[in-house]
Amino acid sequence: MCPGPVPVPRQGQGQGQGEMNGNHVTSPAKADTSSSTSSSTPSTPTTSNTNTKLPVDVKDQISKINEAQSRTSNLTNLHTLGGIDGIATLLQTNIDTGITNATIDVPHRRTVFGCNSLPSSPRQSWFELFIDCIKDDETVQILIVAAVVSLLVGMYDDPTTGYVEGCAILAAVLIVSVVTATNDYQKETQFRELSDVSDDGIENIVIRDGVAVKINCKDIVIGDIIKLEAGDAIPCDGILCYCDSLEVDESALTGEPLDIEKNVNLNDGNCDPFMLSGCTCTAGTATLIAIAVGKDSQWGIIKAHLEKEQDQTPLQEKLDVMANNIGNVG
Repeated sequence: MCPGPVPVPRQGQGQGQGEMNGNHVTSPAKADTSSSTSSSTPSTPTTSNTNTKLPVDVKDQISKINEAQSRTSNLTNLHTLGGIDGIATLLQTNIDTGITNATIDVPHRRTVFGCNSLPSSPRQSWFELFIDCIKDDETVQILIVAAVVSLLVGMYDDPTTGYVEGCAILAAVLIVSVVTATNDYQKETQFRELSDVSDDGIENIVIRDGVAVKINCKDIVIGDIIKLEAGDAIPCDGILCYCDSLEVDESALTGEPLDIEKNVNLNDGNCDPFMLSGCTCTAGTATLIAIAVGKDSQWGIIKAHLEKEQDQTPLQEKLDVMANNIGNVG
């Protein structure tokens, strides 16, 4: 677990600040949405302050507005749930001050709905890699059979020194398999360490209890209010609360080569308030409410499918057959 939330200065667009009177703050922090005439805001901010625990069936309702490649259907379901204000009420959060009583509520949300990290596939042990070196390499299998035959014939012909040739072949096979398995194991270990370092270094600004704090992206939970600006990676799936000239690069997720313009005007037929994890903000600023994290996000679902072992294509199967035939002839 990464270090706890770190308070950050709250100034300018997307961070909110209280009205100052001398050295006294006279009003709670709110997101500043008046700094640009092109800012898009919902009609009525949500002011829900409930401290009750979030019900488990919320995930099923939220999933209706987070279906892959279904913007029209998602928009229809978003209207059905009451728009952005309805989502905030459903998730028991406030689009200006974030989750209330976060010290108690955040751990509950993380326990029920999961944390914002993707489960890694189980790694193979060194012994499993060693067995695979023998099982998947027909040349090694042929050498082992040849070594056993040579050992038996040699011992029959010359019990004194007949075992030397067979043992030499077995020793060569053993050395090759051990070196290969060790290299594969070390590479897998280094790759996982680099992945963990990369993920742990990403931080985002969220609003909790009316205070802007900087936390690790893995600590984000459903209902968090997240601030983003140009260059930030989107850490989870979310719905826009506010935005200003926002454009998003979704090529990593959808393959769309052009940046997508986002807005929160639900009366606009071309409205696209949906933010997808794994994408990047290329322009503007945004405030979004997290609706899906970790393995439940669009990126998490895609990655889970990618980690499953893929079946060979017909061309790959034919190439394997050809390679085996060439090996047999040789």
